[in-house]
Amino acid sequence: MRGLFLVLLFLAGCRYAFLPLDPGKPPPPSRPFLVARLQPEGEEASLALRVERLASPGYLHLKWYRGEALLLERALFLEGPGVYRLRLPLGEGYHRLLGLWGGEVLFQLDLGTPLLPDPDEEEDQGQGQEG
Repeated sequence: MRGLFLVLLFLAGCRYAFLPLDPGKPPPPSRPFLVARLQPEGEEASLALRVERLASPGYLHLKWYRGEALLLERALFLEGPGVYRLRLPLGEGYHRLLGLWGGEVLFQLDLGTPLLPDPDEEEDQGQGQEG
C-alpha cells in the first residue's frame, strides 16, 4: 500500500508544464524580410530590393547620405513580395543608404570607404600634464 502511494505521488508530479497542452504554431514575424543590393552605375547608384516576406503593406523610408550629410529621402510603398528598383545620385566619397521600417533601421548599405581616424596616430586626449 505504501509503495502504491509513493508511485501515485511520483506520477502526480509528471505533468505538462504549460497550458494549453498543444501550443500550436507560433505567429509569423511582423518584421519584413528583404534582400537589398546597391551597385554603382556611372553617376548613379542602383538599388535592387527584393521583398520576400511582408506581414502588412507599409512604407519603407530610405535615407541617402554622402558622408554625414543627408542628400535624399524617399518612401517606397511596399504592398507585398516582389522586386523594387530605385536610382540614387552618386558623387565622390562615401555614401550610405538606410532603410527604415516603422521607425526602426532595417538595413544599411554602403558605397565607398568611410573616413576613419588613423589608429596609429596618437591624439591628445587631455589627460597629460601641461608644461
